[in-house]
Amino acid sequence: MKDKKINNLIICSFFFSYLTIGIYTLNDYGINIEEHTQIYSGYYWLNYIYEFFQIEYLSNDIKNKLNIISEDSQLPNPKIYTYGPAFDVTAAFLENILSHDNEIFKYQLRHFLIFTIFFLSAIVFFKFLHLRFQIFFISFAGTLLYVFSPRIYGDSFHNNKDILFLSLVVFSFYFAFKIFKKIKFKNIILFSIFAALATSTRAIGLFLPVSTIMFIFFKYLNIDKKKMVLTSFFLIFTYLLFLILHWPYLWENSVNNFLDFYTKSKSWIFSYFILFEGKYLLTNALPDSFIFKWIGITTPIFNLTIFILGIFFLFKRFSLRLISFNPNNRFSYDFWRSNNEMLDYFIFFNVTLILLVILFLDVPFVSGWRHLYFLNFFIIYIGIFFLYLYRIKIKKYNGSLTFLFIIFFSFNIYKLILFHPYQSLYFNEFLMDKDGYLVDRDGLSRLDSINKVLSLSEDRKIINIANSSFVPYYRIKGAFSQEVIKKIKFVGREYDQADFIFNNFVYEVNPKYNDKYKIPNNFEQIYVLEIDGIKIYEIYGRIKSK
Repeated sequence: MKDKKINNLIICSFFFSYLTIGIYTLNDYGINIEEHTQIYSGYYWLNYIYEFFQIEYLSNDIKNKLNIISEDSQLPNPKIYTYGPAFDVTAAFLENILSHDNEIFKYQLRHFLIFTIFFLSAIVFFKFLHLRFQIFFISFAGTLLYVFSPRIYGDSFHNNKDILFLSLVVFSFYFAFKIFKKIKFKNIILFSIFAALATSTRAIGLFLPVSTIMFIFFKYLNIDKKKMVLTSFFLIFTYLLFLILHWPYLWENSVNNFLDFYTKSKSWIFSYFILFEGKYLLTNALPDSFIFKWIGITTPIFNLTIFILGIFFLFKRFSLRLISFNPNNRFSYDFWRSNNEMLDYFIFFNVTLILLVILFLDVPFVSGWRHLYFLNFFIIYIGIFFLYLYRIKIKKYNGSLTFLFIIFFSFNIYKLILFHPYQSLYFNEFLMDKDGYLVDRDGLSRLDSINKVLSLSEDRKIINIANSSFVPYYRIKGAFSQEVIKKIKFVGREYDQADFIFNNFVYEVNPKYNDKYKIPNNFEQIYVLEIDGIKIYEIYGRIKSK
């Protein structure tokens, strides 16, 4: 009882501290270049909902804001990008309810919402691990690794799609496990809600209901076929119901639009050159090693090590069960001996299936493994599975295990502090060629670069800033007050008009053979931000004539 109280105190103190630090540092992070597109999408579908139900309350405000946003001709048409309406529509609605005219507020609100969702997913992840392993140290260690994986932690303050999807995957797996332990309507309904939200957020979310129904089938096939059929039918019904209810795109021509969503999803990523292993490669012609290399150089080495060991032991157990398969022996007929083992195989099956789909369907990527950040859930779970095996099988070395975890985790925290607020751009010690990879594709350095320029030219009334990068630099103006916006003038690549030039080394052409982003000779580098040997951005100033 005393240990339980201490454990509760530790976990409550951790979550309170984490929440406090998160809220305190919320505004340190830059604006993701895709947030502008997502805001446009939110207002487009919110306006669609208002017109569909003929709602008048705040309708004029919504239409006016939609018209203002649509004036940016470079933003993609939200009619084409139909995914992820739940978060965007909710954020747009709250912004209007709060009647906040401050442009900065919309970004602060979105960042607060996504951080809160990720924070809640961390709580659920702890509960999920504790439900499976029943050891506080294992559950707490897994939660720490989940929260403080550098790229995940950094993106949890601004990435409104991939972190949302990761969180929804956590929620879905938690309730799937509860379904496996004991079938209850409440758990099926909650699973269906989160799985439906995940599917509309990312097309690959369809794996959640499919794999869950498969394992319900495996579990009850030889035990209770009636329960298997009824449970599967109810899950499918509730999943489809919530999918249609929350997704306006499916309110008309539901079946055709759903199939269209999957048909078009691969074409949403347009083809251009990105830097990978020192070479510029087309996004639709990347090598099979691309995603594995990116995961390998941007995930803490400790996390990778325990994940590989966990995969090895899971595969070993599965192989031994497969070899000893005997349909005449009821005990050997089952691949798992308990609900806990069933969950382990459920995790193993899903991560294997997802990686195979990515390889064989030749899924395109634009910036590392950002679209696959939900794999962090599997990486941490399988890694923690190994720590659990180690702890129960080699008990006399438990103290050494705790010591090693503290050492590696402390180093991880050091890196988080070192990279702040650019944890999203973290690379681990495996990376040797730190100039050979795309770094700030999401334009997070734009906010800091403007502040740096302002500090370098306090006496200027108007500051002209050019952009020597593929990133849409001008959109960062939404993060500043009207006073600053009046002072800053974005001149694109009109270098002859510029006082300063921003460059974050993101190009869609190879600068060795294309002069599109070449800095003019009458400019010199006056500032460069470099963290842990990784160049984030640089600023050039016009050379004053003598």
